[in-house]
Amino acid sequence: MFLWSFAALGRYYVISGYELSDQELERQLELLNKPAVTTIQTKYGEEYDCIDFYQQPAFDHPLLKEHKYEYKNHRLNPRTYSDASYINPFDIWINGKGCPTNTVPIKRITKEDLIRANSASELAYTNSDNLNPGVEVAVLRTTKNKKYYGGGMIGAVYHPAVQSSQYSSSHFKCENYPDSIAVGWTVNPSLYPDNETHLFIYTITKDSHCYNTYCPGFLIMSPAIPLDLLLKPYSRPGIKMMELKFHIRKDAINGDWFLQLGPNNFTVGSWPQRIFTSLADSANYVEWGGEVYSPPNMTPPQMGAGYKPMQKLRFDCYGRLVNLIDELHEDDYNPPSCKTYQSSKRYQIIDEGDVKEDLSRLILFGGS
Repeated sequence: MFLWSFAALGRYYVISGYELSDQELERQLELLNKPAVTTIQTKYGEEYDCIDFYQQPAFDHPLLKEHKYEYKNHRLNPRTYSDASYINPFDIWINGKGCPTNTVPIKRITKEDLIRANSASELAYTNSDNLNPGVEVAVLRTTKNKKYYGGGMIGAVYHPAVQSSQYSSSHFKCENYPDSIAVGWTVNPSLYPDNETHLFIYTITKDSHCYNTYCPGFLIMSPAIPLDLLLKPYSRPGIKMMELKFHIRKDAINGDWFLQLGPNNFTVGSWPQRIFTSLADSANYVEWGGEVYSPPNMTPPQMGAGYKPMQKLRFDCYGRLVNLIDELHEDDYNPPSCKTYQSSKRYQIIDEGDVKEDLSRLILFGGS
C-alpha cells in the first residue's frame, strides 16, 4: 500500500516515497483518532467525534506538548447569520449547537481517508511561482515584499464540476517561505469521499504540509465548526448567491494566526506562532482567488462558476471586500501593490478595483 505524504514530524512518520504496512497505518490512525466524549451528527448524515479540547491532534506537535492554552468557549451565536445570503455553519447540526463545551468536532479518520488525504496533500498547490504539474491558478496577489498580518474576503461559494482525481478551490493565503497558511472552499474527491463543496485549511511549515488536522499544529477552538465543514446551499448563477466570509488575522500580542469565519469574524481556531519559522514574524505575500488541479489527458475541471467572468455579479464567482492587514495591524479594504496572475488561458481573474461600499475591492474569477 503506497502513500504520498506529508513530511515526518514527531510521531507522524508518513514519508514521501515510503511504503507503509497496515500495522504502521493503524498506528498513525491511533494517533489521529482521539477518544470521543460523545459523537454528534449533521443534517447531511456525517458523524463527528467531540474530542476533549486538550486531547485534539494539535497538542501532538512537539512544540505544543508543553504549552498551556486556556480553553475559551467560542460558541456560535445564530443571530450572527441573519443575512440569508451567508452559509450558516450553525445550521448543520441535528442537535442545533454542535459539540459540548470543552470539546471540538473532528471527523473520525479511516484508513481510506488517510491514504486519500496524503495523496491530496502531495498534489496541493503551494506557490504560484512554482506550480506543481497539473495545477492552474487565477489569483490576485501582492507584489511588494512587505509585512502582512492577515486578510481575507467574502467569497461566493460554488460547486464546480470535477472528476475523481481533480480538485477546484477558492482560497485566501498568507505566505512567508517556507511557511504558508490558507483557508477556502474546495470540491476535492481526493480529499473528501464525495463531490461536495467543503471548507478547508492548508498548512505548510518547514517540517510538514497537510490539509485540516492531518498533521498536528492547527488548534481548533470552536465546538460548532469543523474544518471540513460541508457547505450548503451553494450559489446558483442568476438565481441566488451564497457567500462565506473567511479571514486570517495574526494577533498583535501573542503572535498566533487566528482563523475567523462569518460576518462577525467568529473564531474557529488558530495556528500557534511557535510551529512556524518565517510566519512566526509576519507574512510577506498574500493572495486571493481560484485554483484547480487535473492529471494529464483529462478534461480540465471547472473553476468558480465554471466559466470565465461575465462581469455580472449575479452570475460570476467572486471575492468582495478583499482585504489585507497591513504593517500597522490595520485592515486595508483596497490593498495596494497587487496584480492579477493566471497560469492558463482556460482560467481568468479580473480585478474590478474598489467598486462601492458593500463590495469594496472586488475580484471575479473562473473558467473551464
